Amino acid sequence: MPLPQQPFKYLTQEETRLFLGAITVPRDRLIFLLTYLYGLRVGEVALLRRADVNLDRGRIVIRRLKSGSWSERPIFSSLRAPLARQLRNTSRDDMGPLFPGRHGPLKKRQIQSLFSKYRNAPGLSPRYTCHALRHSIATHLLDAGCSLEFVQDHLGHRNIRSTSLYARITDHHRLAIFDRLERSPWIVQPDADHKPMEVMA
Repeated sequence: MPLPQQPFKYLTQEETRLFLGAITVPRDRLIFLLTYLYGLRVGEVALLRRADVNLDRGRIVIRRLKSGSWSERPIFSSLRAPLARQLRNTSRDDMGPLFPGRHGPLKKRQIQSLFSKYRNAPGLSPRYTCHALRHSIATHLLDAGCSLEFVQDHLGHRNIRSTSLYARITDHHRLAIFDRLERSPWIVQPDADHKPMEVMA
């Protein structure tokens, strides 16, 4: 019986390393690190402003498109130096885009074009689009043992049913939970060496 088709395309951890390793331009690498680590849609990259990055507090403001909400997130330590470099290399206007183009922020099609360029460099499948990075971090977070609720919050999903789609394609999270359950003193486990008592007739 054939397996059900995946509802979306995502990069494995190794494919993600190959993709990021192909990026040599610091600005472009930062664009796709942010896209991956925060699960950004392409349009959400363009929403980032200089004022959204607060290196002193270690926080970055993420604006979500579909829900129209925004939230502060901790800055990954690996992003501090690249973000500081990008801030130095852009206009001092705090309300200006973090990734400026010729007229305003970089356009979605420009970011998508950059993704295709770096995807093709290591020979990754052309079926991957920039949105695959968002799917990838969701899957990788579950692989790392994060809860569905955390992934829902991290991606800005309004409904956890959207997030639950990711749980269907990875078994790592489920296996990790079962491993913890088997070692937990709070769960009664059958003793393999225990012999049942004989019942007197």
